[in-house]
Amino acid sequence: MNQNVFVILLIACGLIFKVQISNAQESIVDTSKVRILRIDPATANGGSTSQVFEAIDFIPLQTTKESMFGDINQLETNENFYIIFDDDTKCILIFDKSGIFKNKINIGKIIGGKIDPQDIDVHSFKLVDSKLIEFSTTNKTYKFDTEAKQIGEPIDIKREHISNQSYYFKDSTHVKSYFYVNSNFLYQYVYFMNGKIKSKYFKLETGKNSSEGDFAVGGPSFIETTDHEKLYGVRNYDYNIYQLDNNGISIAYRLIFPSKNTLPKDFNTNKIYKGKKMQYFFKNAENIFGIGYTYGIGDYLYFKCGSLSSSIRKNGSFVYDLKNDYLISLNRLDPDSLSHNLPIIGTWDNDFKKFDGNYLYASLSSLELFSYYEQVKKKNLQYPVAMQNYFKKGSKKDNPVIIRLKPKKVS
Repeated sequence: MNQNVFVILLIACGLIFKVQISNAQESIVDTSKVRILRIDPATANGGSTSQVFEAIDFIPLQTTKESMFGDINQLETNENFYIIFDDDTKCILIFDKSGIFKNKINIGKIIGGKIDPQDIDVHSFKLVDSKLIEFSTTNKTYKFDTEAKQIGEPIDIKREHISNQSYYFKDSTHVKSYFYVNSNFLYQYVYFMNGKIKSKYFKLETGKNSSEGDFAVGGPSFIETTDHEKLYGVRNYDYNIYQLDNNGISIAYRLIFPSKNTLPKDFNTNKIYKGKKMQYFFKNAENIFGIGYTYGIGDYLYFKCGSLSSSIRKNGSFVYDLKNDYLISLNRLDPDSLSHNLPIIGTWDNDFKKFDGNYLYASLSSLELFSYYEQVKKKNLQYPVAMQNYFKKGSKKDNPVIIRLKPKKVS
């Protein structure tokens, strides 16, 4: 199953592990400065893209036999390149900023030539100092440059955490996601100071029951904001947006949904739901099982709701104007001249891939874009040159198109 699919079984992401029961002390989350946001997906406002964004660019990714891939599961950028991880093919692909294919790292061939990508336990990579591509298997770390040349020999490691994601604050504090404490107890976030554990948050239940019906909302472990010393994080079956900074974790926002969309208060504690969460959501499709992609940009909070309801699947991406208490549905924004008369966001399993401090990045499949193009073809709409050539020479089977959006920061 594709890692970027909005509803994902945690077991497919490698998050299910058998560990011993522990009484290890969990750090306390600060709840003193929570801001309540009341959210009704059904009544969110529409509008034009120019209400939310200052500039929008479309970058078709060159499609050749060598560069063809399935989906953008992870997107990183530096001054010269877009670097993409595709979980379907287990490849890291490198395109220049105009979308021209440059290089590819085939992880299967690198670690032993396995044919079936499902046998490869690699789901992401790290971009170190904007120029070094690093990924880890269960026992080794590999390093490559942006020319897809391997740097040195693979390094033997003891893999202590799952996502291999770390974030360093300006002081000596850093935080790791999905980290085993003493190789026994798994926590969603663990803080370190001078190489020693400072605090740990959100012990994760693992084992048999957690593999029977867990849904998760997409998005990275550390979600960027315009303040480099503040990150956001989310949890399953939880409507809080957590703020991570060098002092620890606090609740920044709590989203309140209409009762028809809200989980039972005891959903995470009542044993009647244990191991039966999947069945529950199929019977209660309107319930929102979580939120994700919670980017904080200036006065705007971007987020996505997860639900099996068709209405929320088609209208689940939002931006909240924190200054004016105004909710906008990104799915209901009409294409206009700023978006070059093209849609900017997909439905269900597609959302923003990255925020680099200046731009948000999204993507749309060629199937989605060509389907839209065929619907409006008779209107003779004007598109930028790159997209004119794309529609003229491409097809629904081409690579995805990256969408670069400059969000407004002050409303």
